[in-house]
Amino acid sequence: RALVYVRLCPCRAKAGERAIDPRGGGAIRLHGDNEMREFHFDDVFGEQTTQVEVFDRIGPPVLQAFLSGINGTILAYGQTGSGKTHSLLNTGPRVEDAGLLPRVVVGLFAEIAMDTENRYEVQAAAVQVYNEEVDDLLHLGHHSGGGQNLNVLNGGAVAGLTWVICRSPEEMLNIFARAHANVVYAETLMNKSSSRSHAIFHIRLTKRPADEGAGAGLVVTRARLNVVDLAGSERVKKSGVEGLNFREATMINNSLLTLGNVMSALAAKSKFVPLRDSKLTRILDGAIGGNCKTVLLACATSAAAHFQETLSCFDFASRAMNVEVRARINASVDAGEMKSLLAELGIDDDAFLAGARGGSKSGRRGLTGKNAMQLKALAQAQALKVAGAQASASEAAERAELAEEQAR
Repeated sequence: RALVYVRLCPCRAKAGERAIDPRGGGAIRLHGDNEMREFHFDDVFGEQTTQVEVFDRIGPPVLQAFLSGINGTILAYGQTGSGKTHSLLNTGPRVEDAGLLPRVVVGLFAEIAMDTENRYEVQAAAVQVYNEEVDDLLHLGHHSGGGQNLNVLNGGAVAGLTWVICRSPEEMLNIFARAHANVVYAETLMNKSSSRSHAIFHIRLTKRPADEGAGAGLVVTRARLNVVDLAGSERVKKSGVEGLNFREATMINNSLLTLGNVMSALAAKSKFVPLRDSKLTRILDGAIGGNCKTVLLACATSAAAHFQETLSCFDFASRAMNVEVRARINASVDAGEMKSLLAELGIDDDAFLAGARGGSKSGRRGLTGKNAMQLKALAQAQALKVAGAQASASEAAERAELAEEQAR
């Protein structure tokens, strides 16, 4: 299932003005004037929890799974001003203040540098959903209208999105900093720097064996990691927004409502999931549950004045706890490598495909006994590599679970 964590942002409210009572072991109580609710999550990060501690709990399992070829998503959800952007994207000025995304980027390239058995290609992209329009945050003409209002295809892909190859953590961090600078912000009564859009940062990983021998790269592993900084839900009476900012708040709340409906449908294993009801949920198609290791960080404040907003946040997080995850390694045969291998063995690729379908084409050389043995041996070797990768991923997951238990 999806993993759900709560992070409480620092709150100046006095003891009698606080509505939250952490109970330990992921349990937390929320007190209102006439009601008390208790929730259970995977863990609760208190107000004094550091960025390092949050990453150490959330980051390594997602990162190790991603490196093995498993898709991942980290979402931050909560009311405006609750610390979502700080938790995910903060870059400093002190190293210890860095959020989850910068730490994941640094960890990713550190792991790649130590892996001598595989070669990698890493790409970055970023979009925002602003007033139900999808904008490419890395498009060179972004401020003059380029890369805006893009079309979202089935499966969450964005047509025409800018992907940038990154060869170092510095390069990727600079790319994401440029993207973040293009996100729309505005000042409200609730937040001096309130995001007016949902920002999604993508990392795409392609892994092949480093061996350059025949058929070595036949099996390629691909994975995608999404880090989603959701705009904060807000009550317009509290935020005091008007005009354009009022329209932005309405769009934000509507898309978050749709996301909540999607979460409910996934949790209930409903046959119909309303993914197409908003641009945000269309982009997140395939990024929540299913074949994707999913982590939700619910950000909240202890202040009693925000009881209703915190209750809504915890209700949303509780639904996410029931979203089923069946993540697997995304390994497949590379068509280009297969064609090169067939050519090296002197096999016509059309004849090979026809033979695979049970037919043949006259006048063309098909699969000889020797060729078949060579391909079978290569296929077996690649199958062992994939099995080894899966075993490594399983071991990494077990180590991560053990580390989590020890952290508790």
